[in-house]
Amino acid sequence: MKIGLLGIGTVGTGVYEIINGEKGNYFANTEEKVHITKVLVRDIHKNRKTQIPSEIMTDNFDDIINDDEIEAIIFVMGGMEPEYSYMLKAIERKKHIITANKAIVSEYLDVLLKKAEENNVMFLFEASVGGGIPIITSLKETLKINRIDEIKGILNGTTNFILSKMAGEGKDFGEVLKTAQELGFAEADPTADVDGYDVSRKLSILSSLAFGSHIKDEDIYKRGIRDVTKADMEMFSDLGYVLKFIAHSKLENGEYCASVEPILLSSKNIMSNVNEEYNIVSIHGNIIGELQFYGKGAGKNATANAVVGDLLYIINNEYRKEDIHLKNKVISRGIDKFSGKYYLRVDVSNHDQFSQVIDLIDSYSKFKKMMVNKDRIFVVTEEINANVFNELTATLKEKGNKLFYARIE
Repeated sequence: MKIGLLGIGTVGTGVYEIINGEKGNYFANTEEKVHITKVLVRDIHKNRKTQIPSEIMTDNFDDIINDDEIEAIIFVMGGMEPEYSYMLKAIERKKHIITANKAIVSEYLDVLLKKAEENNVMFLFEASVGGGIPIITSLKETLKINRIDEIKGILNGTTNFILSKMAGEGKDFGEVLKTAQELGFAEADPTADVDGYDVSRKLSILSSLAFGSHIKDEDIYKRGIRDVTKADMEMFSDLGYVLKFIAHSKLENGEYCASVEPILLSSKNIMSNVNEEYNIVSIHGNIIGELQFYGKGAGKNATANAVVGDLLYIINNEYRKEDIHLKNKVISRGIDKFSGKYYLRVDVSNHDQFSQVIDLIDSYSKFKKMMVNKDRIFVVTEEINANVFNELTATLKEKGNKLFYARIE
């Protein structure tokens, strides 16, 4: 089997080493030769750590798409374009598609699955969610028997690293973010990670498969972790909670809610003890109950392993069609089905502001625990609907108050 590889960055290099470098057990021992015969790169002459024969490198996609001997193409370039257009062309030329591109999968999952079915090829995307965790394969297998009504998890290694370090080392967000960037855990522009867009795309993919309907990334509520402080972390510890950046979706009677936001968990919760670059995903089936999957959520080897796993699935299943349906009609209810007690920290600068904040909080939650430390008010409320609590925080922000809040589960 001959394969085309688009992109030779961190993940692409890992894929090349597993297949052509025979780092992977299957490729070292199989009698049937499976290898990458063409690699698309931006600069053929660039010096690379991994030695790739110059004769298989190209900067022209047509060299891959027009090669009739190439049966499958692995997409690890990143970005929406030109990768999405290349995928459509490849499918039309009857080539199997494997990708790690969560942005494309979350936005065009329905289109790509339909195109693949029409052209009798496979479209696989295990590496788009959870790195080395085989969550998509496991989800598809579980769906053969179960109806899945809930997904919850930690799906971003960067933010989990930041929150773990803040809690463990008593440092502020900005300081830990800088460390994460220096270590390569965070990008120079961390927006996609810390504001929830990366996690939201992953939740979009998992929820779409689980609920049998294309759940768009734009329909998932997102709230990031930029506003959490060292003072918050100290308070969480005193209260017996751990802060995690949680993706959560649930389906009930044809209506779903989906969010990506900071959540406070009991220190005894399993997810509270998943730290640094590790991920965990929980799914709930009507027959099996809760299943949890844990492992490295990102990185060269973890993601490359998932990509190559999809390739072996194509080889070992004789190219059979995928049994994925996105035909159910479900309605988004935003975050209306989420509720709970809330932790709220509000910074105040004078007595009048203090009184205004207390009066406003009191109008939403009569029963509450409250602590005051210098110029900060810390509150744990009674159970409140998520939309209602967002109204409270929006009003506080309009009045110029700096704050942080998280629902308690």
